[in-house]
Amino acid sequence: MHKVRSAVFDLLLLFIITVPAFLSLLNSEYFSMHDDQHIVRLYLLDQGIRQGYLYPRWVDGLGFGFGYPLYNFYPPLIYYIGEFFHILGFSLIWSVKLVFISGFILGAIGIYLLVKKYTNRLSALVSAALYTYFFYHAVLIYARGALAEFFALAILPFVFLSMDNLVDKTNWRNCILFGVSLALLILTQPLIALPSMIFIGFYFIFYLLKTKFKHKFIYLFAGSLILGLSLSAFYWLPSLSERKYTLTDKILTGELASYKLHYIYPGQFIYSPWGFGGSAEGLADGVTFQLGKVHIGLTIGAILLAVVTYFLERFRHSVSRVPYGTRSSRIVVQNSDPDLVGMTLPYFFFCVFLLIFSLFMTTGYSSFIWDRVGYLWYLQFPWRFLTFTTILISILGGCCIFFIFRLLNQYIEPRGFNVLIQGFIYNILVIFLVAGTIITYQKYFKPQRVLMVTDKELTAREEISWRISRTSYEFVPKGIKTKKSELDTTELAIEKKDLPQDPYKVILGDADIETVKNNFQNKEFSVNAKTQLIFRLNTYNFPGWTTYLNSQKTSINDRNDYKLITLNIPQGQHELKFVFKNTPVRNLANFLTLTAVGVLVMLNIFQHLNLRKNRS
Repeated sequence: MHKVRSAVFDLLLLFIITVPAFLSLLNSEYFSMHDDQHIVRLYLLDQGIRQGYLYPRWVDGLGFGFGYPLYNFYPPLIYYIGEFFHILGFSLIWSVKLVFISGFILGAIGIYLLVKKYTNRLSALVSAALYTYFFYHAVLIYARGALAEFFALAILPFVFLSMDNLVDKTNWRNCILFGVSLALLILTQPLIALPSMIFIGFYFIFYLLKTKFKHKFIYLFAGSLILGLSLSAFYWLPSLSERKYTLTDKILTGELASYKLHYIYPGQFIYSPWGFGGSAEGLADGVTFQLGKVHIGLTIGAILLAVVTYFLERFRHSVSRVPYGTRSSRIVVQNSDPDLVGMTLPYFFFCVFLLIFSLFMTTGYSSFIWDRVGYLWYLQFPWRFLTFTTILISILGGCCIFFIFRLLNQYIEPRGFNVLIQGFIYNILVIFLVAGTIITYQKYFKPQRVLMVTDKELTAREEISWRISRTSYEFVPKGIKTKKSELDTTELAIEKKDLPQDPYKVILGDADIETVKNNFQNKEFSVNAKTQLIFRLNTYNFPGWTTYLNSQKTSINDRNDYKLITLNIPQGQHELKFVFKNTPVRNLANFLTLTAVGVLVMLNIFQHLNLRKNRS
């Protein structure tokens, strides 16, 4: 019962710490951001589910009204979480804001549990505050509106924590937890999951040395990777294999999104102006990349104290080994702390290395790596490695408090009433640091401006097919007519007048046409062709679209500016049907995911049966 009360109290403290970070969201208004597509994406997911598609890979409306394979390429988890809130009765605006709020709270819990494992609860609370109020967190939410990246920051601490638990207790339960957390990260933001594999690789080497190449850990670690990749295969496998049919490579890895234009200059870590603009070449960035003086100060302090602690521990260990009767042996020295030497210090210095690496990867000094690893180009911005900086600098900052407490305890032996005084001082110090962090940085956790809009306005037909479609179109089929903008970037050669008003268009001929069904992935028409027709479905042709004329599969062509599905229809009465089906790679991906889910269910059943057997 005491553990339960303690856990509830800690959760309450974490909630109180995070509230100022999202206080500006607690209203009925929406707010301005770079990526303002979240309401539309959630709305289209909701519409697809209502139409009977558990996972609608294709949605209508986007892509300038011609449809879009949105969820074949964009990670879906955050919008399913938003859909959960929407089903509970919240508006679309509130549902998106609740996902933001959930990310703040979940991230604080994750970093708290991770740091507490190696230090103590007071240090972990400091880390939670540092984590929540790191500048990059504010940039992700209130400037960029990068919901997927923001929520990935909430899941990453659990990925590292579950991997650490797998080392401590190398069993199937922790193997599954690590695999599931990895799958959730991939389904949240693959652009963060990809570089996460680099850090997971470093962690694996670190733990491999720690366990002295324990075979069971290696096997279960591999099992976790396979499980995580299999559970998320329904998304990432088609996304990787079918992006060649889109403009992704042209738009996301070149032009203004080229990684070569977005390195951070080291001086920007110390200071760069706060703003709501974008990233630019050189020092002209409209957003800040500074780490924060509180975070830098605590991290440097932690490194210095860790070095002092390391040498003191070595001294204590050497003194304790001196034979009795010598002068040195009469020095009053406590035994060396095995947890500190064996766990905290190695983990701390490992995190220092990872922090340096994460900062290095954001700067131009790492260009030789970026130039040679093509998959990194999809990150677009080297400063996305600040995701890992956010976690690591928060861990190290919290450790500063831990080392202060440990060093004081070694030289001040509290007795009686002094124990209460020392505990009081420690609590006051932590409260001061947490409150100081919140007061210093909370002013940045506010949007540039609020928008007095409604769900209906944000999901209007023209809003989706024109304004929102113009902000993101990298997943439209390759081969569509394009043009160059004033900034020399690729744009689709579509004017507002070209937006489709109906689901189809008769290019040639005369017919009476009735729309029987117009769902995202299933469109049916009753056609009474008075003459031979050229019928055009106002939908991009993309792998998976299959056409049936009178229940017979028929051929189509897409030789037009927008690669729209077009076919010839003879004179007479016809039933015309278009179905968006899974390609072989999508079927394989779905099979892998279903198999992984089946394995998890079977493992759970066997574990339950074993528990019942042991009890009996």
